[in-house]
Amino acid sequence: MRLRSLVAGTALAATSVLALAAPAAAAPKPTNAADVVGVVRIDPSDPTVAEVRVRYHCAAGEELGLWVSVKQSEDRSADPLLAEHGSSSYATAMSHSHRHEFTCDGRTRVGTFTVDQVEWGFGSLARGEGYVQFCLTDLSTEGPESTLVSRNEFVHVR
Repeated sequence: MRLRSLVAGTALAATSVLALAAPAAAAPKPTNAADVVGVVRIDPSDPTVAEVRVRYHCAAGEELGLWVSVKQSEDRSADPLLAEHGSSSYATAMSHSHRHEFTCDGRTRVGTFTVDQVEWGFGSLARGEGYVQFCLTDLSTEGPESTLVSRNEFVHVR
C-alpha cells in the first residue's frame, strides 16, 4: 500500500511540474522587438556619420517606416536628459536617418543602419556614450498605435 501511494504521489508531482513548465515553454515569440548589438561605430572620415547594428524581429506590413538616431551630450556621458521627450535640445550631437532598407517578415534579422546628417542634424559624434533610438512604425496608422518597435538605450560610441 505504501509503495502504491509513493508511486501515485510521485506521478502526481511530476505531472504538476510538467503542467507548470508547459506554458512557459509554449510562450510565443514577441511579434516586434529590437536590441542594439555591439557599439555605435563612427565613420573615421566623417564624425557626423555612424553605423548602428540592431537585431530586430517584426511582422510583415505594407507601409512600414524606420527611424534610427544617435544623440550625445556635451561630455559624451549617458546623460538621462537624452532619454527625455524633446531631448534634441539638450544634445551636443545628433545624427539620424529615415532612409533605411529593412525587412519585416516575422523572422529575427540583424541589420546595420547608417545615421548621418543628410536630413538634418548637428555636431560631431565622438567616443563615449550615445543614446540610440530605433523606432519601427506603421505609416498607415496614426498616434501611439503606429509604433511597432521603440528601442531606446545608451550604447558605447567608438
